[in-house]
Amino acid sequence: MVDFMTWSDRQLAGERILKLNGPFTLSSPFEFQDAMRTNRPPITVVDLTGVEHMDSSALGSLMTLHVSCQQHALVGASDWLQTVFRVSGVSFMLATYPTLADAEASLGGRAASF
Repeated sequence: MVDFMTWSDRQLAGERILKLNGPFTLSSPFEFQDAMRTNRPPITVVDLTGVEHMDSSALGSLMTLHVSCQQHALVGASDWLQTVFRVSGVSFMLATYPTLADAEASLGGRAASF
């Protein structure tokens, strides 16, 4: 069985990647929020390529990124997730990038923080 959340380190100093796999629904946000509280790297990138569905509780937990992280990015959000962000009115608050390489290029010299 694949873990829902997996942390890994990357090439930028202080960067940590949190890869999510599977549905991001009511049972997952508490685990996600706990991970955000206990792992506070200077740069947090959440990889959403493995997330096929997200509910409102999960969306709310993603919103904590702009409060709890110095620099952050979401990568690999599907068209469906991008639509959820846009329709819910939060897309302007979330730093989203198509790929990890795009996020790292942007975060390499400046923060994506709000």
